[in-house]
Amino acid sequence: MDPVTHVATGVILSQLLPTPSRVWGAVAGAVFALLPDLDYLLMAVDRLAFLRHHRGFTHSLIAIPLFALLGTGVGRALAGPRWFRPLFFLGLAVLVSHLILDLATPFGTQIFSPFTRRKVALDWLFIIDPYLTFLLAAGAGAALFFPSWGRQAGAFFLTAGAAYILLCGVYHHRALALAHQVFPEKPGEVTVAALPQPFSCRRWHLIGAGPERISQAFIQLPYLACLGRGAAVKITEATTINCNQDCRVPPVPYQPPQDLTVQTWTGAWPAPREFPPEARRILDIYLEFARFPLLFRAQYLGEEQLVEWLDLRFSVPGRTFPFVLQFHLDSQGRLQKWLLGRRQGEEP
Repeated sequence: MDPVTHVATGVILSQLLPTPSRVWGAVAGAVFALLPDLDYLLMAVDRLAFLRHHRGFTHSLIAIPLFALLGTGVGRALAGPRWFRPLFFLGLAVLVSHLILDLATPFGTQIFSPFTRRKVALDWLFIIDPYLTFLLAAGAGAALFFPSWGRQAGAFFLTAGAAYILLCGVYHHRALALAHQVFPEKPGEVTVAALPQPFSCRRWHLIGAGPERISQAFIQLPYLACLGRGAAVKITEATTINCNQDCRVPPVPYQPPQDLTVQTWTGAWPAPREFPPEARRILDIYLEFARFPLLFRAQYLGEEQLVEWLDLRFSVPGRTFPFVLQFHLDSQGRLQKWLLGRRQGEEP
């Protein structure tokens, strides 16, 4: 989840929990809300390290009490012993909220680090959700600037934000059930998911990934789907996507279940291949990060060979993929250079 949403949640909690000062309590709440995302600094050092360690130990269950104690110790040193107890409980509450918000997104969070690198994702919310951000920011502003009635307003908006997250979870349950209808899951062969899309809790990206192909569909659920009322899926058309197209998702509309179009990528899962040790190390880190990796392109450009992977987890119609890995190999298969990000020359 984005930093604004985290900070807004921290400010609300700082006004609902007792602290010696409302203003300095809000500052502490904002600091605690940003502490786990210190791993963003890895982006400036090494993008591979960012892929490997973002939402790692700093977002683990063990880190919550450690960060709470760290912040409490600093606060006690700066403001005196009366801040120790309030800061500790505020830190625990804000850090738990940070973990919950991140778990709700499809990015993946290593909550059991350092014991395992397994990532957990509920797939309920898109990484940036303006509706949730508005609710929490409104509650933070009311709680901070209107002390007479702001705490009640902050509690209301915090509850409304929690209810919105649960509503997204209900829609996700319905979308995932439809995904299992569209892509029958076979253990060890087909992985099925329903991933959130921006600007609507009714829009979902259904995906089924197997050893030979990856298929996806973009669906808009009816409003009453949250009540368990939804039409059966009817696939009206199937399309095959050429993996030598521009590195962007086809600009298809979100469709109702009664009129669903399934797209099939012809690249499928990356096949094992011999690479130089440095290239193999980079690829292994990328494939550990990518949830639905696709070998998008492998072609010769003169004497050079270009090999390219992307992660279909971040599919949004009409948009380019944000995490694209490129290898530029010479005629002998040696790595000349590699790039991680959007394809060069593409718009953001």
